[in-house]
Amino acid sequence: MAILTISKLADELFLRPIVISMNSLALSALMSCVMSANGGIDWRPITIWVTSDILAMGADHLKDKEEEFSSDRNNVNDPRFASWFIYARIFLTANTVLLAWALSQCPISTLLTTAAFVAPALLWTTPISFERFALISRRLLRTFGKEMHQPYTSAPVLVIKRIPGMKAIFNGIIRGCGVYTVVFSVLSGSGNLTNTLPSPWSVAQLIVWSTVNRTCHAIMTDVRDFEDDMKAGVPTIPVLLGSILKTKVILTACHMLVMLAFIENKYIMGSCLFATALVWMLGQHSPKKAFLISSHSQSLFIIWYMFTTHIHI
Repeated sequence: MAILTISKLADELFLRPIVISMNSLALSALMSCVMSANGGIDWRPITIWVTSDILAMGADHLKDKEEEFSSDRNNVNDPRFASWFIYARIFLTANTVLLAWALSQCPISTLLTTAAFVAPALLWTTPISFERFALISRRLLRTFGKEMHQPYTSAPVLVIKRIPGMKAIFNGIIRGCGVYTVVFSVLSGSGNLTNTLPSPWSVAQLIVWSTVNRTCHAIMTDVRDFEDDMKAGVPTIPVLLGSILKTKVILTACHMLVMLAFIENKYIMGSCLFATALVWMLGQHSPKKAFLISSHSQSLFIIWYMFTTHIHI
């Protein structure tokens, strides 16, 4: 087991969630810009997705590090570690307040949409027991006089992260389709939604490019953790395929298909080529921080578009 250090703790609890959330900032800013009638950038969907990213990832990392901290007796009496955990909780609380404030400025449809996409991310590693639902259904049947005498069986427990092969796909759907849907609900609720997107963008491009890119990046992080996931029995796509090479070939094919489908968009083409290069440059022995570059294979080209386009904020 790796030794827990202050620098590692700061990286996992603060730096990594912030850096990853910057992709959501760039993507939501792009969608807000091209989907708004006045070509401006709405702060609300950006705030919603940046804070949601930080909360989902930060809470997950906080739980893991607290377990790692408590398992090492050498750390228990070190006040420095306890202080960093307090800072992390304050950081997450501040993001929760900011998220709630942004949602309060949006129509109810945005709240429902955000909950639908963010809830699975927040419950990523939480065991979801259906025993409570079974208990409620039995009580309802008893209330209406329709109780059925059946032998008791323990209810199944679901962990979203453990659904075979679906971890990366869920990640892509949440960060691709979810961002578009939230931006759409915010702009339509304020009457600022455009009927026609500016060239070279289209709704299909935004959704497909974002979903595939985020899914492929999530699979790349699974490539990094291939050996550990194989030993732990975590059913990621590389583990199910049983080969890193096969995984990289499939990722390359996905990026190339998106590029060919939207070849007229130079920003998507550049992003897909860059992401494909990273697929073959990064591997299971690459430094963990190197994969942060992969998380921004979209962001760099979104920034390029923003700088070459006049934006009214």
